[in-house]
Amino acid sequence: YTKAFQLMKQWGYTYVDDITWVKQTVNRRMAKGHGYYLQHAKETCLVGKKGVDPPNLQRSVASDVIFSERRGQSQKPEEMYEIIEQLIPGGKYLEIFGRKNNLRDYWVTIGNEL
Repeated sequence: YTKAFQLMKQWGYTYVDDITWVKQTVNRRMAKGHGYYLQHAKETCLVGKKGVDPPNLQRSVASDVIFSERRGQSQKPEEMYEIIEQLIPGGKYLEIFGRKNNLRDYWVTIGNEL
């Protein structure tokens, strides 16, 4: 994640945590995909902040691991957004590398397919 951390720093964000999504099939088995060295069955969401903690920050609202069924191409699980929205209710939310199927109210989503 070296490049991701460099980009966060360049944009003025500080890394604070991450959320791991373990992808599952409809039969609740791990949904393995192709990787360069290993079969990938997870995605990681890096959580960052700008400046000081907001006054509405709610700590320890959920686990940092989500077990959820794989959805459409590049579509994140609903639980991912819910955790972030619970962490900072009424906050400012940014998703990078998003697609049309990732659009969500109150979020800024950027990506080359939008």
